[in-house]
Amino acid sequence: MWTEEKLNNLMTTPSDALAEDVKKIKGDIMILGAGGKMGPTLAILAKNAIKKANINKRVIAVSRFSDSIARNVLESNDVEIIACDLMEEGVLDKLPDVENIIYMVGRKFGTVGDEILSWGMNTWLPVEVAKRFKKSNILAFSTGGVYGLTPVFDGGSIETDSISTTSGDYVMSAVGRERMFQFGSEKYGTKVFLYRLTYAIDLRYGVIHDIATSVINDNLSLSKHHFSTVFGREMPTKLP
Repeated sequence: MWTEEKLNNLMTTPSDALAEDVKKIKGDIMILGAGGKMGPTLAILAKNAIKKANINKRVIAVSRFSDSIARNVLESNDVEIIACDLMEEGVLDKLPDVENIIYMVGRKFGTVGDEILSWGMNTWLPVEVAKRFKKSNILAFSTGGVYGLTPVFDGGSIETDSISTTSGDYVMSAVGRERMFQFGSEKYGTKVFLYRLTYAIDLRYGVIHDIATSVINDNLSLSKHHFSTVFGREMPTKLP
């Protein structure tokens, strides 16, 4: 039933409401860190919404683009590409002045064993971005991982819950990312909106994918540790 093409079309087809919202945005859109799992889909969705709205607006995707497939897909959908390493000195100054920035840069996978790079990317770079684009509107992606674990039957964390800084280097540096954007906003007057993404349901990775893979492989005897890690409390050893 589902194919990669159908899934991509589903996630990159804009609604009428999105097309109307895009008309209200002044200026172009630049996505920093657009080469990750969500970046290409978001960039293409934005460009398709602009086309549907019949307006003229650029969507620029910035990333190292180590994955050539992502780059080719973006270019084939009229998204402009800037390939660079944002951690390199002077690179931010070479980027164009754009009124709207979507910040998706972050290091999560691979944090263990390379904590220094994770802290640099997650906490140093946000201040530099807030300084460089102090005249822009910045939507900065954060993570629901900054919240502590809650029982699954309670419905999960809410925005007013206290954040946790005791869950390892990734979570601590993610909190640091938020704080550094807040610092940059106060120091440089940059307009920043922090968006805590609880989880991306992409069907190709994540919790839903892991459970579906176990079902397909007829391996329903998932450990209590797995469930407590994913859902925040111990669950039965076997699924009903």
